[in-house]
Amino acid sequence: MSRIVFLMQDPGEVMPAEMALFMGEDPPYDPGCAAAESAALKEVLVSRGAECLSVRQLLTGAPREALVALAAAAVGTDDPGRRPGIRAAFDSWSGDDLADIVIRQPHLRTYADPQLAEISPDASYESYEIRPLFGLMFPRDHYVDLGDAVALGRLRRQDRARETGVVRTVLEQLRGRPAELTTEEGHWLEGGDAAVSPRVAVLSGGFRSSPEAMDRLRRLLLTGERAVISVHDGRRRPEEFHLDHWLALGHDTALVAEDRLDDVEVSAVVHRDPDEPGAAAKTLREALHATGVEVIPLSAAQRLLFAANSFFLPDGQTVLTSTAAHKELAPLLEPRGIEVVSVPFDNHHKLFGSIHCALNTVRVPEEESGTS
Repeated sequence: MSRIVFLMQDPGEVMPAEMALFMGEDPPYDPGCAAAESAALKEVLVSRGAECLSVRQLLTGAPREALVALAAAAVGTDDPGRRPGIRAAFDSWSGDDLADIVIRQPHLRTYADPQLAEISPDASYESYEIRPLFGLMFPRDHYVDLGDAVALGRLRRQDRARETGVVRTVLEQLRGRPAELTTEEGHWLEGGDAAVSPRVAVLSGGFRSSPEAMDRLRRLLLTGERAVISVHDGRRRPEEFHLDHWLALGHDTALVAEDRLDDVEVSAVVHRDPDEPGAAAKTLREALHATGVEVIPLSAAQRLLFAANSFFLPDGQTVLTSTAAHKELAPLLEPRGIEVVSVPFDNHHKLFGSIHCALNTVRVPEEESGTS
C-alpha cells in the first residue's frame, strides 16, 4: 500500500531575499508575500487531508552521508588549503546548517594584497558569493510521478542543473528506493512537460524536454487502459516553456489554450500500445477527443492569468488555481461538478509559474512516509 505525498516548497527556504532586488517587476516581487502564498496553499491541502513536505524539510533529514556529500560538492573556494577545514566542519554541523550550504552553494573568493600582510595576519581579502538553488521552489520541474514509479528529470537550463542531485537524494529518502527512470546525458526531461491522469497522459517533447526522453516515459505510462498523447509544440514560445503553461489535465477534462487545439504547428500522436507506432491525429483537439477527454478551450487572456497552470487534485473532483484565474475557471468547471479552490499566487506569477509549478506528487510506501 502507498499514499500520496505532496512535495511543495516555500520560496523563502531556497531563494534569498536579495535575489528579488534584481527582478525589475512592477510592482516588485515580494519574498514575504510569496512565502505567505505558499503557506496558504499548504493550508488548503492540509485541510483536505493531504500530507505536505518541502524539499528543505526532506533535505535536512536526509542520511548524514548523503547530506555531507551534497554539501561538499556545493562549496567552492579559491584557496584549496581551506578544504580540510571545510570537511572537518561538516563532521559536526547540524543537518539544518548543512542544508543551508547545499541550497546556498557558497564560494570563497580571495584577493591577495601584500600591503594587507604588513598590517594583518591575513595576506588576502575575502568575499563570499552564493549561487542559490532557487529553482527548488518549483518541484514540478525535476521529476514525473508515474504512480508507483518516478522518472527523474534533467533540466535544460545550465544554471539549474545542480538542483537535480538534491531532488534525487530527497526522493530516494522519501520513497526508500532510487527513481525507476533517469534521463540520459544529452537528453532533457522537465516535469512540467508531462500531464498524467488515470485514463490519459499528455507528453510534450521537442522544446524543454527531449523527444527521446518522452519516448522512454511513454512506454512506462502505457499501462492498463491509459492512452498517451505525444505532442510536439511547434510554437516554442519562451514564456510558455512547458506544457503546463497551456494545458491542465483532469480525469476526464482538459483545459487547453484554444490557439493550440487546431494549430497545424502542434502535432499529436495517440499511443495505446508500447510496441506500436501510434496513430497521428490531425489536431490536438482530435487526439484528446479520441481518448474520451472533454476539451475546455482557454482564451489568450485566460492563459495569461495562468489558468492552464491549475492543479487537479488526485480525486479528479477538485482543482486548485490562483485567485486571479478563479473567476475564469469557476464558470467553466463548477457546472461539470468540479470544485474550484483558489489561493493568492500573484508573486509566483512573476516567476512565470503558478500552482501546478509549485506542487508535485509522489507515491510513498506507508512505512516510508514522512510527517506533514
